[in-house]
Amino acid sequence: MAVTVLRNAQLHITSEEFVDVDTVAIMDHRIVPMSPALLEDGTAEEIDVKGCHVCPGFIDLLVNGCAGVSFSQNPSIDTLESMRRWQTAHGTTTFVPTMISGPRENLSKAIAAVAEFKEKHPTVCPGLHMEGPFISSAHPGFQPSGYIRPYTQADFDFFLENRDTLAYVTIAPEVVRPKGIVELLANKIKLSIGHSSATYYEAMQAFKAGITNVTHLYNGMKSPVGREPGLVGAALQSEKVFASVIADGKHVHPALVNLAHKILGDRFYIVSDAQSVAGMSKAPSSFVLGGTEIFVDHKRGLIDAKGSYAGTTISMFDGVKFLVQSCGFSLDDALLAATSAPARALGLNEYGRIEGGFIADMVVFDDEFKIQYVVQNGYVKNSLELI
Repeated sequence: MAVTVLRNAQLHITSEEFVDVDTVAIMDHRIVPMSPALLEDGTAEEIDVKGCHVCPGFIDLLVNGCAGVSFSQNPSIDTLESMRRWQTAHGTTTFVPTMISGPRENLSKAIAAVAEFKEKHPTVCPGLHMEGPFISSAHPGFQPSGYIRPYTQADFDFFLENRDTLAYVTIAPEVVRPKGIVELLANKIKLSIGHSSATYYEAMQAFKAGITNVTHLYNGMKSPVGREPGLVGAALQSEKVFASVIADGKHVHPALVNLAHKILGDRFYIVSDAQSVAGMSKAPSSFVLGGTEIFVDHKRGLIDAKGSYAGTTISMFDGVKFLVQSCGFSLDDALLAATSAPARALGLNEYGRIEGGFIADMVVFDDEFKIQYVVQNGYVKNSLELI
């Protein structure tokens, strides 16, 4: 029975059993409350974290790439392993690789790679995020318009065949109509709305059909106006819908981040939308993704020739810092948006909280937001081991 104990910790995002507690134990890859019985055989490893913050591992539901690799460009197990190492070093213990609209051959490779990766790292990757091709041609972002297309029965058959590998699919409800939405959800294909020209009515109909998530709120959708609230207005009015925000300080103004959080509460969460240049010590001036040249502008971020945003260079921990330092979030609210909220949005029932029986994924960091340890599936690594 291998046991590890973290002592003298400031615990965040916990169940009631860990409130006003400064010690958490790990046994058999799970979080357990501290008990003297765990120390009886003298084999437990005890780590004094010296007052550092300890929170659940970060959960990123939208990652395109990082550390110099792009999953859309090279959908392989090697790419996913490179992404995993960088994500873990930055506190993200669970992530969802994303494929944008592109050739079916690439999607097939992505499905195969994610299936193998999930089997090898079942707690790290819930599956693949398909961000297209059933999206609005009017709001594609940087995605290649030639691959955006209507939804067909053959696509439904494809989803059924690969549903165990799919974490979720971003669709536009004006492309996949309510009947198709109901059919997909009934067959356990999780959907999210994004890259959409949907009216308020169309968005509300999609929510009524059962969709409970919106992909990167404010970006890739019509802005609300007085007579047409659109998808943004529908998402903010709903009492059941979760919505992500890209937390890099460039995609969304802090005032709108705060507005979404004020309305959505614990249904508000953040994503990195990271691209291959995230984590690169010397980023190139541009790179190609999906046949589109993306420029690395240090003031405006990652943009294409049309000025459309094309992801970020951040980690989830960077997003947490942005919420605290630029948006005025409390530390607990910022951490919840990177842990518990995305876990609940995707239905990851044993993740995102420090609770007895949950997967032992945790991040230990100091007051300066420097990571000291990362616990992933019960395995503890210190900052030197993470490099």
